[in-house]
Amino acid sequence: MPIRYVLFPFLSVIATSLTLAATRLLGRGAEQAARAIGIHDLALFRVVIYALWASIIAWALACLLRQEGVRAADLGWRGRLSPEAIGLAVLAAWLAAMIWLPLDALRQAIGLPLYWDPRQRGFVQPTTPWEFALVILAGLILVPPAEETMFRGYVLPALETRAGRIGALMLHNLLFALYHGAIGPGLVLYMFFWSFFPALLYLRYRSIYPPMLMHFLNNIWVDIAVPMLFGH
Repeated sequence: MPIRYVLFPFLSVIATSLTLAATRLLGRGAEQAARAIGIHDLALFRVVIYALWASIIAWALACLLRQEGVRAADLGWRGRLSPEAIGLAVLAAWLAAMIWLPLDALRQAIGLPLYWDPRQRGFVQPTTPWEFALVILAGLILVPPAEETMFRGYVLPALETRAGRIGALMLHNLLFALYHGAIGPGLVLYMFFWSFFPALLYLRYRSIYPPMLMHFLNNIWVDIAVPMLFGH
């Protein structure tokens, strides 16, 4: 697995930032652009833009790797979801949710803000049927396959061939955490530890299907259940 593209996924974040900057250059601003398509939550607008770019970059990465003989199966698109894999994916999603409270307490103790934008009160805050539909599209349909292909399917095994399993795991977690740095420093802390769960699922099954299921379940909780249960 070639390692030269290990930072390629970060193009998703760069492209998202440039797209948001372009809305300001066009004189509308991100908030106005969001309202123009029926989104009142600026964080959700960012997630939708990011999900589209992440899908494009994941596809571009797969095309680049294909030219070097790396097939979809080599990126983890293989195998099947056994009952054991499903059970472990569900357990991993539950554990990932459970570590939030102690890590958030640590974040607050060291004075680390969760989001860069002090106005942001949640990861996303959908309130209308249209916004929930966009959450499903971005958070459940687009993001899990894109991120799992890039990070668990490519970055983790590419690093493993150079740094060994433990070294690759730690470097992979660091990269995936920094990948979320544009959202906020506190989220970087949480994502470093969150990353253990999908990574360990991949290392066990050598397939992105179990971590993709875990990611899907996690996003149901974060993007849909939390806003419905605790949103304002």
